[in-house]
Amino acid sequence: MRKPSCDPRSPAEQEASLQAMARRTGSSVEELRRLEQALRDIPIERFLERCFGANHGAFYDPREDLWIVPNRAHEGPGFAFTAIRSDRSWFGGVVPPGAFQ
Repeated sequence: MRKPSCDPRSPAEQEASLQAMARRTGSSVEELRRLEQALRDIPIERFLERCFGANHGAFYDPREDLWIVPNRAHEGPGFAFTAIRSDRSWFGGVVPPGAFQ
């Protein structure tokens, strides 16, 4: 079985990001860790509906173990998306026109 997808940043990078977010939001690192765990505990379909709405249009890429959600607010060329990993970390991007041809 394939290993579940997860945040590719090093533990040190993840920790630095968590500490920076704690400072920005006035939260503790421990509170944010509990929040991250609570997000991982939500079934993916419910997570997608709560984050992106009932008609999110997400699809699953089993090869990469990613849920891909179209970014319908994107007005430029290409396919804009948010990709959610198994650990609920995410990234976004735009695939240029013609990339899949």
